[in-house]
Formats: sequence, C-alpha cells, structure tokens
Amino acid sequence: MSFKEVNPVINGYMQANHKNMIDGIMFVVLSVKTPFHTMAKQMADYRANGLDSKYVWGFKKQTLEYLLEHGEDLYNELMDLRVRSNFGDRKFPGRSIWTERDRKMMLVLTDVPGLGLVKAGFVMQMMFGRVGCIDVHNLKRFYGIDSKDIKFVKIAPDTTKLEKITNYINICKGNRSTQKLWDSWCEQLVHKRCNRGKFESGWDVSMFHAESLLGLQRA
Repeated sequence: MSFKEVNPVINGYMQANHKNMIDGIMFVVLSVKTPFHTMAKQMADYRANGLDSKYVWGFKKQTLEYLLEHGEDLYNELMDLRVRSNFGDRKFPGRSIWTERDRKMMLVLTDVPGLGLVKAGFVMQMMFGRVGCIDVHNLKRFYGIDSKDIKFVKIAPDTTKLEKITNYINICKGNRSTQKLWDSWCEQLVHKRCNRGKFESGWDVSMFHAESLLGLQRA
C-alpha cells in the first residue's frame, strides 16, 4: 500500500512551487543509469552544488539548465492543465477529461531535455499520481510492449507525439495502473543486484523516494 501513503507526500511537495517541481524532475533524471540506493546522496550533492554537482553531467546538465531558465513557466503550465475543468468543452471519444490532461501534460514534459516518454511518465507519477514509468525493468516484465512504442524523437510533429503519448498512457493503464506499477516496481528494486542489501522491502524503496526528494533523514 506504499503508493497510497507515500505518493501524496511527493505530489504535495512537487505541486507546492516551481522550485520543488524542479527538484522532482531532477530526481527523475538523476536516477537514470545509476544505482537507486545512491539517490539521497545524489540529491544532496545536486542541492548543494547545482550545475557543478558531480552527478549533473551530460544530458542531466542540459535538463537542469533548461529548468533553471524555463522551470517557472513549465510549472505554471502544468498546474493550469491540472485544474482546468474542461478543454473548450470538446468531446474526446473514448477518453476521459483526465486522460486528456495526461496527454497535454505529457506533451509539455517531453519538451524538457532529458525527458522522453518514460521519464515524463515518471514525473507524472511523482507530481500528480498519474501515468507511470515503463522503464527497461518493466519492459522485461510486461509482454507485448515494443521499446519502439514508448519512444519518439524530439523533432517529431505534435500529432505523432500525441499518438505515442496516448498509447503510452494506455499501456500504463493496461499494466495494472499507476499505483500497482509503482508498488510492484519498488518491490522489484529490492532484489536488483546493484541495490541488494540496501532495502528490506518495497515499502522502504517507496519511502526512499520521498526521503531523498524532500531531504529527510529516516529516524
């Protein structure tokens, strides 16, 4: 049940202001190609040193540079999309208003350097409790998903991007929902070789997300 308890804390933090949102997006980006148990250390170093952090390298530096320049506008756009009660009273056959919000938010997030479909989905999961992260580990677990289905190039037209985004959202819903994706991923991480012995349970992994992001020390 860790998603229900931990995710609202992360949502609240990231939705509070654009600086917290930037922290959350950097958490997502810093987690790429690195053992997850290092995230508290990485986040502390990033907060202390910003662009000079030893963990902010390559495309991760490009992400932070973009967010420092455009983060407030990005935050305002995402929060505006979140609270809109309609989208010009248009009807979306087969899609709820929330699905349309997900699509629009994902499209905005994938403009950020370093955020493709998968990591934009992770940001959505962290900030809004929506969508999810179909990373390489989940790709191995879920049959019938081709890696080409969860990627597009940044220069693709918005129509192509939205088609891919819609498919990605449906994959996340079809693979047991945002909550179950989170909980099962946390449980899986306990047993991953690079994290072996670092976490006792999926609950600990889930809590570690919040602790690392908020800079908390476990009692």
